[in-house]
Amino acid sequence: MPETERKLTARVFYPIVAALAVLQGGCLLAIAGVCAGGAAAGYFYYKGRICRDYAAGLPAVRNATHAALNDLHFLVFTEEVKDGKAFIVTKTAAGKKVRIYLDCLPSPIPAEGLVTRVSIRVAAFGDESVSVRIFDQIAWRLSNAAPAAPVPPPPLGPPAPIQQTSAVQPFQTTEPPPAPQPVKSK
Repeated sequence: MPETERKLTARVFYPIVAALAVLQGGCLLAIAGVCAGGAAAGYFYYKGRICRDYAAGLPAVRNATHAALNDLHFLVFTEEVKDGKAFIVTKTAAGKKVRIYLDCLPSPIPAEGLVTRVSIRVAAFGDESVSVRIFDQIAWRLSNAAPAAPVPPPPLGPPAPIQQTSAVQPFQTTEPPPAPQPVKSK
């Protein structure tokens, strides 16, 4: 191949190869960005589920969870219980789905027997403040086992007028006795 043809081929071939490398590198960067974004989303999804263990059996923790949700005015939409596990679905006031998982496990401390792990996920990526509030209320209910008082329904319509049933006596005031006068000595 003569020298001039080789230079012409080099002038045409190398820029084409360089352009293809740049284009392919952009695709690789885009794919790497998508993978990194997916990994970040997966990490935040994983971190969105918060767990806490309670040194009590599943029935006691389940009852405390229901009482705590009732105290906090959460409505239970779904509940499944089977094989030492329970799953409860409710919603926040903003409409975010709250999933509560209860799982009965042997404690690593032999004296405690069974513990129940409660895991809470608010929406997809979690809300730590809501989860912690529910956990604290469950702990309070476990230590104070009194049943939760039912939430009274809101009143329907305007309030009823107040009716007077008996005559009210006007409030009578009495004047205080006069202050003693000092005695003058002569």
